[in-house]
Amino acid sequence: MTQKNKIVGTLVPISALRSKNQSPNNFGTFQTGLAFLDWLKKTDQNAWQLLPLHQTQLEADSRTKHVPSPYKGYGIGLDPRYLTKGLKETEEREELKSFVDRNKYWIEDYALFCALRDHFGTDDWREWDSGLSSRKKAVIDNYSKLLRREIDHHILIQCLLHKEYEELKHKAEKLGIILIGDLPFYISIKSPLVWAHQYAFQLEKDGRTKYVSGLPDTPLAHFGRQIWGHPLYRWGEQAQNKKVTDFWKIRLKYLASIFDSMRFDHAKGLFDYGVIHPRNKKIDKFVKGPGGPVLKVLIDYCKSLNLSIFAEDSGENLSELRITLKKLEISGIKIFRFALNEKKKKLNQEYASVSSYHKKTVAYTTTHDTETLISYLEILNYEQKRKIVAYANIKYSEDILVLAQRIRKAIISSPAQMVIIPIQDWLLTTDRINIPGTEKEKNDPNWRYMLTIPVEDLPIIF
Repeated sequence: MTQKNKIVGTLVPISALRSKNQSPNNFGTFQTGLAFLDWLKKTDQNAWQLLPLHQTQLEADSRTKHVPSPYKGYGIGLDPRYLTKGLKETEEREELKSFVDRNKYWIEDYALFCALRDHFGTDDWREWDSGLSSRKKAVIDNYSKLLRREIDHHILIQCLLHKEYEELKHKAEKLGIILIGDLPFYISIKSPLVWAHQYAFQLEKDGRTKYVSGLPDTPLAHFGRQIWGHPLYRWGEQAQNKKVTDFWKIRLKYLASIFDSMRFDHAKGLFDYGVIHPRNKKIDKFVKGPGGPVLKVLIDYCKSLNLSIFAEDSGENLSELRITLKKLEISGIKIFRFALNEKKKKLNQEYASVSSYHKKTVAYTTTHDTETLISYLEILNYEQKRKIVAYANIKYSEDILVLAQRIRKAIISSPAQMVIIPIQDWLLTTDRINIPGTEKEKNDPNWRYMLTIPVEDLPIIF
């Protein structure tokens, strides 16, 4: 059972959910999420961590197919695929007007972007008609009139999506379940936010990027060199940093409207970030970011919005980030998957020592970017498994399923005040969501995980 005042929840993207009431090949919707909330309640859980819910960029050379990675998303708005199919596109005029009034800070740019995307057959705004990429007012006004019907359609779809999501959120509140969102550090270049706020990014005059986001290949890089491909932020002097920070506040304001809590992805990117040349890894480098002052502004803003926040503090060179998080009283994370590096055969004591996790910690067995707990244990040899469970003060078992259950129980029983278990680690499966650094521009095999059983038949774990 969940300990008093302790948050225990599940990480699963809503797209991975399957219901008895939907076609086997369809993604989960917000209606499917209602049934999943019932399972969380039955298993005495009080949190659900969702991955980003935004629509993603179009695949290369496609006019309609979107990439599956939620970390290459538009950064705002809800993905139309989560809308229950068959819902009529009708809405009370006053309700629609109220939605637009509450969301003026993003909805018009978003809807215009989607209308232009459909009109030109691409969401790469750099390939649209001259004047649109540079956002000349006369050109924007002309297309806003030309595509008014299409713009209104996209606004209506967002209104319907948010109305249906509110039903999910209301049920979660009624059941005492918090909804945890995710703030990706970067945003796709093919995003309405980047198009509307180009000043915040390192872009050439034509909108091209000389360098992109990612991680250089270093001796400590667990996954090796990674090319994420997002545009980099234009950090600089104090005045410029304020402009970029104000842009971040747009994203935070939106997330605060739909979530109770939020994971700050790749928070170390504010302190030092990878600058990646797409074709020449020899000139990849780390560059110093704006650091603590900007993080404090963002955290204070979250607090003003009543949005609880915790930060991913994994990777290299974490001292400045962790000092700042401690000063701001913000929780970091611990991921048991990294208790022992199977390649370098090196024990990471801060992750392995489950009983020593700090109270202000969000503890995970694994994450959406790693192998599942079962898969991780299968990688380790006998000595390595013995080593990590001994350090974690867990009784060893030759039965890998039993060992995984004991590890899971130990993490839930740790001092950490929030524990998040990926759905695969509840079900003790090996199905993986993503392998970092392997994404493809077309037909990417990542981010396609779905439950093999409907949410109505999920087992009662506790």
